[in-house]
Amino acid sequence: MRTNDKIYIGLGVLFLLYATANFIYMSGKTTPSNTTAVPQSQPVKIIAVGDINLGRQSGQKILAGEIDYPFANIADYLKSADITFGNLESQLADLDGETQSPTNEYRFAGPPDGAKTLANAGFDIVSLANNHMWDYGKDRLLETFTNLETAAVKYVGANREATQLYQPVIIEKNGQTIAWFAVTAILNGYEKSGALDYVAWADTDKLIPAIQSVRPNVDWIIISMHRGVEYQDEPSTTQIDFARQVIDVGADIVIGHHPHVPEGIENYNNGLIFYSLGNFAFWQPFDYWTQHSFAAEITLYPDRKFAYTAVPIDAGWQPRLTESDVNKDLLAQHLSDLAKKLPLVEPSQ
Repeated sequence: MRTNDKIYIGLGVLFLLYATANFIYMSGKTTPSNTTAVPQSQPVKIIAVGDINLGRQSGQKILAGEIDYPFANIADYLKSADITFGNLESQLADLDGETQSPTNEYRFAGPPDGAKTLANAGFDIVSLANNHMWDYGKDRLLETFTNLETAAVKYVGANREATQLYQPVIIEKNGQTIAWFAVTAILNGYEKSGALDYVAWADTDKLIPAIQSVRPNVDWIIISMHRGVEYQDEPSTTQIDFARQVIDVGADIVIGHHPHVPEGIENYNNGLIFYSLGNFAFWQPFDYWTQHSFAAEITLYPDRKFAYTAVPIDAGWQPRLTESDVNKDLLAQHLSDLAKKLPLVEPSQ
């Protein structure tokens, strides 16, 4: 993507500006002594995208042999990052050709080869902490783990062992270490069916000690947060409280999913919060903002600075980079308006 096609955001204000310089922001969190930036450390570019559903029509395309169908129009961009992350909202399992329940349109799963789909498109890590990760139960979730592992795609927010649910996935890249966590506050009523033994719940009593434990040993901590109200473009109080709380205890970046529409971006207490990235490879054609979203492009520097941009996306079966200048401007104005609506509070002491 050409630099002048990007929307630049910083310090809670979105500037309607297409320029050649990234916005640089200094994180005030302490760099651990045993990972002090050294000359050979280099910036790490992360691309984070919103909700991905490899069931329904996309799953049928994959079953028919079109493994690269979902990301055919955007794979080159996704591969341009050092680390590419998304929220996988569908199990990946053999259901004898079924990719959506015949009795419940909100219950779906992708086929096993969906893991190759992700790998081929450049995804390095996905969150499995969301409300669809128990749609077809435990055995299909375990199969999802195996399929992702076979394709060498890391996953976070779900685990075979309950004791490991709040252990981060740590990725080292360019001399920097990034710890990834993922949790959900929504499980579609599956909370009492055994799902909580395999999918990480947004339990701060468990998550906060895990953040504090890993903080001295890594350069960056990123939290995937799955919560909020669907199709509501202003984050709920619980979203705001949770995101700010984990920043206060040591996280650097929070990446939100579930509302299926883009929500505001906030610089808070030397950290960065994307309340919702909206849809990505997810077809919901009933509203403008379910079909238009953004990718968070984040650069992490060894000196504890980061730069970030919101890259406009046309979401759907086959997401693509937005080409329309009108749609780019609409997103820029929308995010700017949403940022102004976020409540101002003092960081926790």
